[in-house]
Amino acid sequence: MKKFMVALTGLVTLATVGATVPATAVTTAHAATKSTYVSPSLKVNAIYTTSTKVAGTATKGSKITVKATKNAKTNLASGTASKTTGKYSIKLSKKLKKNANVYVYATNSKTKAYFYRIIRVQAASTKAATTKSTSTKKTTTKKTTTKKSTTSSKTSAASFSVKTPTGTWTSNTANKYSQKWVFSQKTGLNEYLYKNGKKVKTLVSYAKYSVSAKTPTFWKITYTPKGSKTKQTMYLRFTSAKKFKVVNSKNQVISTKAGVAPAAKWAFTKA
Repeated sequence: MKKFMVALTGLVTLATVGATVPATAVTTAHAATKSTYVSPSLKVNAIYTTSTKVAGTATKGSKITVKATKNAKTNLASGTASKTTGKYSIKLSKKLKKNANVYVYATNSKTKAYFYRIIRVQAASTKAATTKSTSTKKTTTKKTTTKKSTTSSKTSAASFSVKTPTGTWTSNTANKYSQKWVFSQKTGLNEYLYKNGKKVKTLVSYAKYSVSAKTPTFWKITYTPKGSKTKQTMYLRFTSAKKFKVVNSKNQVISTKAGVAPAAKWAFTKA
């Protein structure tokens, strides 16, 4: 994939901001060694105030831990994903409060590379309350309809999730130039610049990278190109599971240079 950033190969530092939404998460992945970039995958089911367990799927055999804060020394729950299916269901040590955030980690026991999601605890089901309101006056029914519409809007905003950036992403064409970014757990981040469809420059090669999701759709990418000791940072805003735009730290779309290409607003689609 092409380079998420502004500093190193002519790209400008980027950033994004977003709001946490129910049953979605923040994720962070780290490379285990200089030549291997293995971060476990992780999916977490919705968590409610009545939940007694945390369940989902992850890379087979991953260690799963649940914490109240990012650096908490004690766990709310811990266990291991199935070595055959990747499924897990681990018991919580206590009930969780509405709107509280919990950190769910999946860790590779061999490389210690990890990936985490921040999950917002949701209120228990309110079907009974909804039924009661609907059976009263017409004005109450109208209010109930309005609430349902609002809920639908929130759900739509979180209708997709992105686990990792792994894969090949191609950009739009601007001033005859386009980019290709490749994120790989084995070869790191590689970015290429094309003009009229012909490759003209390698912008970044074999860069170690880590992913920190500020919100489910707003990610910060930190990477270090091969042979360099300087870390670079860029920000992405996902508009779907297979599309993102390059933004700044305030989640604003900006124009950035890519090697010899003029500054442009870049949007990428997963190949």
